[in-house]
Amino acid sequence: MSFKLYSQFKNIDLRSEKEFLKGTIPGSINIPILTNEEYQKVGKQYKSKGQEAATKLGFELVNDDLKKQRIDLWIDHIDENPGCYIFCYKGGLRSKIAHDWLKKENIAIERLQGGYKEFRSYIISQHSETKRYTKSWKVIGGLTGSGKTELLNHFEEAIDLEKIANHRGSAFGKNISEQPSQANFENVITDKYLNHIHSQIYIEDESRTIGRVTLPESWYEKMQSSDLIVLEIDNEERVHNILKEYVLEAIKNFTNENELLKQYLSCLGKIKKRLGGELYKNISSLMIEAFNKNKNHEDWISKLLMTYYDPMYNYKLSLRKKYITHIGDYKSCYQFLEAL
Repeated sequence: MSFKLYSQFKNIDLRSEKEFLKGTIPGSINIPILTNEEYQKVGKQYKSKGQEAATKLGFELVNDDLKKQRIDLWIDHIDENPGCYIFCYKGGLRSKIAHDWLKKENIAIERLQGGYKEFRSYIISQHSETKRYTKSWKVIGGLTGSGKTELLNHFEEAIDLEKIANHRGSAFGKNISEQPSQANFENVITDKYLNHIHSQIYIEDESRTIGRVTLPESWYEKMQSSDLIVLEIDNEERVHNILKEYVLEAIKNFTNENELLKQYLSCLGKIKKRLGGELYKNISSLMIEAFNKNKNHEDWISKLLMTYYDPMYNYKLSLRKKYITHIGDYKSCYQFLEAL
C-alpha cells in the first residue's frame, strides 16, 4: 500500500507520548507499548548494557495486569477500526512485540514496515522539488482582513493551511490551543495534498512562516509562482472583519479583556523594530485606550493595517504581478473560482 493511503486508517502509534507529539502519521492514535517514563528507563538500559538487557527490562516493566490493560486497549481500537495498522519508530522491536502479543489473542493486524521513520522520509521526499506538485494551484491573495479564508472555505478544492497550522497567519494570529509540531504540520499538509481528489487546489496566500511552523521551501516556491486571485474590499469592511475576528470573537476565549490586551501588546512588541519607535508607541497607546476606556478598536486596527500590513503586502504583491489572473470583490472572485 502507498504511504499516502495510510492516513485513511486510525492507526495505532505504539511509541511513547513524547515521540507521538513530535510527529506521527495523520489520524493515528497513541496507545504506547512503553510510556514516556518506561521508554526512558529502557533507553538508559540499552545505552549501558545493550539490547538484550533493555528488552528484558521492558518485559519486566510491562507485564501481568499492565500488559493485559495495554493489549485490551489495542484490541478495543482494532475492533472499532478494522484495517488499521500498528507501528513504532523503525517498524522494529516494539511493533514486533505488540504484534506477537496480539497474535496470541487471535487478533490479526499488520505492522507498518519501516515505521514512522520511513513514513517521515516519504513525506520529506514529496517536497524535494517543485515539479513534484502535479496539480494546478490557485492562490487567493488580498490585504489583511479581506476575507480570504472565508472565500477559500466555500470550495472543496481548498486546503486551509491556517487551520492545519492552528494559527491565523498574522503577527496577532496565535490561538489559545497549541500549534502542531513542525513535523506534524508537514505531515498533514502533505497528506491533504496527496489524497486531494481534485486536479487543482485552492490555498490562501501565506508567508513562509505561519506562527511557529514553516511551509516546506518548495511548497512556498510553488505558491509564489502559481496563479493569483486577488480579493479586494474597502478599508472600512476590512477593519470591521478584523474587529469581529480578533476582538469580538477572540475575547470569548479569555477570562477578561485585559488578558487579550496583554497578548496583543506582546505580539505588537515582536514587530516593534519593523514599526519603528513612534508608530509602536502610537498603536500601543490606541490599543490600551480601546481595551480600557473608549472601546474604539477601529483606531488601532486601522492604523496597524494602513501603516504596517498593507505596505508590506503590496510590496510582495508587486513582485508577482505577472501571476495575477483576476482581481475583484468577494462575489467576483467567488464566481471566477467557481468557473475554473
